[in-house]
Amino acid sequence: MFEELGNYLSIVLDYSVVLEYSNGVWFDELTNLFEDKGIDCYIDDTFKILHKCVVQQQDPKDVYVQNSMRSLIQSLMATNTLHVVHTCNTEYFIEQVKNLRMCCILTTRKGIFTKRLYEKAPEFNGDIAVLTPTGLKIFHSVAEMIDQFPMPEISGLAKNDTFIDSDGRASIDDVVISTEGDKFTLVKRLSGGAEGMVFTTNNPKYVAKIYHKGVITPLRWAKLKKLTELGITSSGFCTPQHLLYFRGVPIGYTMFIGKGTTLSNVFDGPDAILEHYPDWTRLDVCETLLSLIGKYLYLHMHDVLAGDIQLKNALIYTSSSQYLIDMDSVQIGNLPCPVGTEEFTDPRLWGKDFAGFVRTLEDEDYSIAMLVFTILFCGLHPYATRKGAETLREEILNHNFPYTLDNSDTEHIPLGGYDHIWEYLPENLRIMLYKTFREGKSYEAVCWRAAVQEYMNNLENFVYDDPEAYKLFPCENYKQATVNVEEVRAQLNAKIEAKKTREENVAARAQMEKKSFSNVPSGRYVSSNVGESSSFRPMRFDDDAPNSENPAFASKPAAASAPVNTEEPAKKKKFFGLF
Repeated sequence: MFEELGNYLSIVLDYSVVLEYSNGVWFDELTNLFEDKGIDCYIDDTFKILHKCVVQQQDPKDVYVQNSMRSLIQSLMATNTLHVVHTCNTEYFIEQVKNLRMCCILTTRKGIFTKRLYEKAPEFNGDIAVLTPTGLKIFHSVAEMIDQFPMPEISGLAKNDTFIDSDGRASIDDVVISTEGDKFTLVKRLSGGAEGMVFTTNNPKYVAKIYHKGVITPLRWAKLKKLTELGITSSGFCTPQHLLYFRGVPIGYTMFIGKGTTLSNVFDGPDAILEHYPDWTRLDVCETLLSLIGKYLYLHMHDVLAGDIQLKNALIYTSSSQYLIDMDSVQIGNLPCPVGTEEFTDPRLWGKDFAGFVRTLEDEDYSIAMLVFTILFCGLHPYATRKGAETLREEILNHNFPYTLDNSDTEHIPLGGYDHIWEYLPENLRIMLYKTFREGKSYEAVCWRAAVQEYMNNLENFVYDDPEAYKLFPCENYKQATVNVEEVRAQLNAKIEAKKTREENVAARAQMEKKSFSNVPSGRYVSSNVGESSSFRPMRFDDDAPNSENPAFASKPAAASAPVNTEEPAKKKKFFGLF
């Protein structure tokens, strides 16, 4: 399969290859290729972040991903052929690797990285190898790939407004049958809406959504079929699991039931969030946001765009447990999402027929930015202003973002402590939000996750001296949870010391027993530079390590790596706790 790749000196590896092909002999062949040929492998920070998102979803279908990743990384680290560019920005990543001699990008058709190449069309001086179920397709430039292997045009089903259901309606005690022949009895009605009703079934794992007449179009049914074929069974996604028929006619689907209340009910200002979660601090808000972004990135990795991102389309149970709902309206492949919420949609798309075009990752980037601001500000819209225009629509069109980078003007910021939330955000997050909502800049979704992760790391490690930085609403007199910084830091240091002592005792016992394992890779790696850039650093995979450079910004090369002392044994590096 990969014989042609053996002629390259370097391969830029997209994470989609790991996710989509880890369960098979092809991935073993790829790992052996790197090892046997000594090919250098280049990845960016996005690679690591996407893997972490996959691990966090705990979807049974990804059971082989962690083992395959461990095997690949250990092999590359053992041979000193793993290189990391510390950025999440696709264009900057390409800029750093584009002039590598005899280099090839290895990706897949559905990969996020591939879609960014189609969207941004950066200049790359090597080849692009796209891994498909039938083999490799190799192109000699990004332009050639776009021209000869274009993304599918919108499905013709999008223009078919006929219906494929019948007058027969299933209700309580009726038996509906899945495509696979499984029978589900509708037991109790849970809820109803404009599209249909949701029932519990005799199988406690599933509920059934039964559509009203005149709702199931060929587009909707094709989309439901593709979603069931994805096989996503992680509990955080209320995706279709079985297609249902009643008297031989399509009628709905089964899904897992979510727990909690909608984000819109919780993130609706001080009263709502403090009523639902009175013990929350900023750390809980960050954890909620990280979990949500991770779920949307997981969908992106499966060729799915949520399309209609808004607070009503997710349930929250705890800060680490949320559920994406209304998944039957998403865009999958070239089957578009026909709906959208104007307040969360890029103004460039306003006025368009959502069912008439295929959205891009860049379109979704804006919605992710909206989600970041709204969650961090406990439900506030970024363009909500005091003394402003009569409608929110006018504020959005005029980019009337009421916050400044130097906090010099608070006149138009809504009352209730929102100015202090802004003041206590990390500088990099404020810059990203300001450039997005005041200047119209776009950041990739993974860049937002990286920035929020850095903020959360600071909160977890109690970097900030001011206890107000940990409150939901800093400098406000709301009845809310507070943090004793000195006390918590002392507890944290005590845990660190205890862990250090345990590790020293284990090392001492190991030394006494004189055990050695000659087949364990050292994990030591010294990264190399490309051209005059020094953005390659020693390999790190410890998630909690502070990152001095915000991966969202790539305007400056990273500082040169410190020299490695080869006289001392290098510490074994961990990879997301996998080894």
